[in-house]
Amino acid sequence: MPAGSEPKLMVLTWDEFLGDVLQLARALGETRFDVLVAVARGGLVVARLLSDILSVKRVASVAIEYYEGVGERARAPRLVEGLNFDVRGLKVLVVDDVADTGETLKLAVDHVRKAGAGSVASCTVYVKPWCKFRPDYYARVVDKWVVFPYEHAETALYLLSRGWSFQQLAEQGLNRSVLEHLRAKAQRASPCGDRQPREGGL
Repeated sequence: MPAGSEPKLMVLTWDEFLGDVLQLARALGETRFDVLVAVARGGLVVARLLSDILSVKRVASVAIEYYEGVGERARAPRLVEGLNFDVRGLKVLVVDDVADTGETLKLAVDHVRKAGAGSVASCTVYVKPWCKFRPDYYARVVDKWVVFPYEHAETALYLLSRGWSFQQLAEQGLNRSVLEHLRAKAQRASPCGDRQPREGGL
């Protein structure tokens, strides 16, 4: 990628991520909810962790597509899978991992309200300073592209397609075992096989 055009990454370990989810749980305080609605895919992991921490056994989901790559977005979020649980009259917490513009979260909240929920609150672990639709609860504000521990491979593949090297990804903090797996997979797929030169050893 051209100099100066590389996105600023905040690469999370599982321990760091869990620590921030616990901070989000503390922000929720003693508020009780009947069901958590995860915004798939990012909100699924957060909702499962909060389900455990908050002892909320009912977890539902909606699927919304928005992001296309690191630092890139489609024109608008779209609902690709509606609510899979009857929330009529229930106290609902909509859960996602990060709120950037907030449009994805707003679409999810509006969808749950239309489904007849008794009340709807929203939360994300992270929120961007420029977010227009802020969640009711969040752990902290960040201005970098957050790389979650469950998307290191997806992020690496995208950045490799944009000209990054394995060495650059490792230096940014992406998991080395994941990178080695991707490198080995690429070498097996290459006509040169193991003869393909290693690009910047990890």
